[in-house]
Amino acid sequence: MKPIAQCFTMPTCAVAAAAVFALALGTAAATAADRRPNILLIMADDHTQAAMSCYGSKTIQTPHIDRIGSSGQRFNHMVVTNALCSPSRAVLLTGKYSHVNGFCRNGERFDASQQTFPKLMRQAGYETGIVGKWHLWSQPTGFDYYCVMPDQGRYRDCPLKESGHPWKDGKRGGRVFPGYLTDVITDVAIDWLDSRNGDKPFLLMVHHKSPHGPHDPAPRHATLFENDQIPEPSTLLDDYAGRAPESIAEQLRDSRLLICRYPQYRADVAAAQQMGRDEGTRHMHQTFMKGYLRLVSSLDENVGRLLDYLDQSGLAENTIVIYTSDNGFFNGEHGLYNKMWMYEPSLHVPLLVRWPGNPHPGAVNDDALVSMLDVAPTILDLAGVPIPEDLQGRSFKRLLTGPTPSDWRKSVYYHYYAQAGLPENYGVRTSRYKLIRYPDLDLWELFDLQSDPEEIRNLYGQEEYAELSAQLKAELHRLRREYQEPDAEKGE
Repeated sequence: MKPIAQCFTMPTCAVAAAAVFALALGTAAATAADRRPNILLIMADDHTQAAMSCYGSKTIQTPHIDRIGSSGQRFNHMVVTNALCSPSRAVLLTGKYSHVNGFCRNGERFDASQQTFPKLMRQAGYETGIVGKWHLWSQPTGFDYYCVMPDQGRYRDCPLKESGHPWKDGKRGGRVFPGYLTDVITDVAIDWLDSRNGDKPFLLMVHHKSPHGPHDPAPRHATLFENDQIPEPSTLLDDYAGRAPESIAEQLRDSRLLICRYPQYRADVAAAQQMGRDEGTRHMHQTFMKGYLRLVSSLDENVGRLLDYLDQSGLAENTIVIYTSDNGFFNGEHGLYNKMWMYEPSLHVPLLVRWPGNPHPGAVNDDALVSMLDVAPTILDLAGVPIPEDLQGRSFKRLLTGPTPSDWRKSVYYHYYAQAGLPENYGVRTSRYKLIRYPDLDLWELFDLQSDPEEIRNLYGQEEYAELSAQLKAELHRLRREYQEPDAEKGE
């Protein structure tokens, strides 16, 4: 951990504190006075690192979310395996890639009979609950309580489907909960914490819709940022030369700001297109980002409400808090919004973890490649629940108490399946390089993230990078075989 490497040379008192931490995380079986840690997992939707002040945002302050990192640890390289809402949530639950858990694209149906970490937690004596976004269509299983949105829900007076009532299907039903959705989700989560069985440790998953579109802010945030000038990313006017978006730019309604598909911005898009490419893209960036950031503001406030509840109820003393998002998001980088691409803003998600007895609050892990695959085995590990051998992720529990071990993964594999106007793409990322394959476009991209962190220069096909390309292709094929991709032996 480069920024804080020396902090892990622990004095005697810190070693003792770490030992207390390890004991608190629990390896023993439950007892009558069950002191295994509670787990609160907060997942946002489309929340990028670039819209969090703890990750250096200059556009918005997120003081409440930042509290998790300032009293815990921040991971700078948490990535997803498939940057799309539903598939990423299926990976979270199962600790397995999309092609293994059977959920590759939005609109498919999650096989609720399969193994998930909430089921394993419940079998081990945890009381389990999920509130908010589900988006997996089948009825939630493995939970003592659920209260989830049908389909994508809506921000105002949203119906929620509760356990104990007929499910029917994942798109309809439920009863209306009056109020603003981000507030309501928090209200329901706190009510469940108040009414749960206090003799058991709990796993509570709070899944917010925010800041996913449409940008329908809480009334108190309706004019927030109205008079602000949102800083432009340096790649806002990217021309995509030599890269995948170049040949398909005009069909990217789900990606390009200039042709943004959000219905609320229809008039803005029409006006922007009259302005021309550059001026219009700038106009749409200002308009879109103000809407997006208003939703982030309500999200941050409600994370603060949950943290305050833990403090005031005394639960914070034995509760591990994890904050992440289902995928990253473009805040105008490359003139894009949305996710799906393997480029850095979409691939990366926030990961903040805090735990009782932490001897090094505010630590930053700046080198470990952590994956959405790892959340399930890590939570099981933190709770002292055995990790099944068929999980494809790895527990990062030991990354919370020391530097990244030498045997930690050196590369990550990503696979997005063609949807929403974006072709299939898969690839490998190491600490320095990224290789992406677009089979339908017969195109490769190679980036040196050290010299070109914004992914502007495609190095693939250049003679001096032929050996590196071959090495990365070999690593990509190795990962595809390791993760049991059906066509892994085909080669390229």
